[in-house]
Amino acid sequence: MHAVLNRAQRRAGRILRELVPHNLHYRPVGVHLSSRQLATLPGSGATYHEVVPAYVSQLNIPEAFYQAASAYGGSLHSKPKRQELVPAAFVLELRQGRVYADNNDSVAVIAADNKLVGDASFQYTNKTWDTIRPEDNNIFQQAYFQAPVQVPGTVCSLLAGGGAAIGNYYHWLIDSVPRLHLLQEAGLLRDVDYFLVYNRELRFVQESLAALGIRPEQLIDVATHRHWQAERLLVTSPVRGTGAHTPDWACRFLQTGYLPPDAAVVQARQFSPYIYISRQDADARRVLNEPAVEALLHTYGFQTYALSPYSFAEKVALFAGAKAVVSTVGAGLTNIVFSRPGTPLLELFPQGFVVPDFLEMSSRLGICYRWQVCRNPAPSTNLGDARRENLTVDLDALRNHLEAMQLRPVYATN
Repeated sequence: MHAVLNRAQRRAGRILRELVPHNLHYRPVGVHLSSRQLATLPGSGATYHEVVPAYVSQLNIPEAFYQAASAYGGSLHSKPKRQELVPAAFVLELRQGRVYADNNDSVAVIAADNKLVGDASFQYTNKTWDTIRPEDNNIFQQAYFQAPVQVPGTVCSLLAGGGAAIGNYYHWLIDSVPRLHLLQEAGLLRDVDYFLVYNRELRFVQESLAALGIRPEQLIDVATHRHWQAERLLVTSPVRGTGAHTPDWACRFLQTGYLPPDAAVVQARQFSPYIYISRQDADARRVLNEPAVEALLHTYGFQTYALSPYSFAEKVALFAGAKAVVSTVGAGLTNIVFSRPGTPLLELFPQGFVVPDFLEMSSRLGICYRWQVCRNPAPSTNLGDARRENLTVDLDALRNHLEAMQLRPVYATN
């Protein structure tokens, strides 16, 4: 019910902000398509730092996975791409820069001349769940604007839009946190007074940043204020550019920042090295025959873990010590970035929601990836419903995967 109310409020807010004029002078008057070019304009107050040159990303996708993968239209939710052109990764400094982020579908980065910075902003359509042109950022249809909160000093925006805007753990770790690497490489990380996040109260936000030396009092958020203007604003290019491939540098930064795991946590928790990640604490993509799945996995030495009660440090320790992982598709699998190369992973999919995120990440990490599609007589045919589809796991197929992962029963079956 809470989620339904939140969606209704967001929808009502989207309608009202386009109908009620207020502070219209804050609406951008145009678009800078290129941060690099913006920085060359006299008096722009912008400085451009390229960190990673443009390159072509390759991904080996097994044909069987490609055929099973879901496609819902739109470039990001079509069949997974084996090759992507990744634009240069950069940091942009903006004097008197603004950030407006009062909805999940866009982040507007605005330069001192009141123009949108297209390649540092985020624009999304909730109809096709896909990124769109900067010129179509919904801030240009907006009529109601809050006055900006003025922030002295240097502010770094970690906003990524889309799933990150609703507090999704995967998007936080993949699309937000690695932006700190770009700042670090540009020599600007130590300059930052405040970091702009969506919700500073989220436990994993506070804990993951604290582990990197960022204090809670340095966090400001859009949960309380949607519009900010900084004396000096630092923004970065999207971590995954305009596509979906996770760059190697993002994975390395997460590993360098959080590994090895806290020895005290490892000693205190004594996690099993054979882990089954349950979504019993989630409201979607739950395993309907989970007791039978757990009973089979138990014979192979697996223990069940639902991740929501654990601290960020505990999640790192759990996956860092894993010798094998079985999990339904979900944000918790982002923690596979902390597992050792060669760790076998089996990902379970509902038939309507077969997505390449963790196959792609596994290929970067040297994880031994396998997948199992759980058949559904009536699979969902649109992305919104498919993301919530529950699944029933074929136990014979699961056993075959475990054997192929070179796992052997350690307990007798009843």
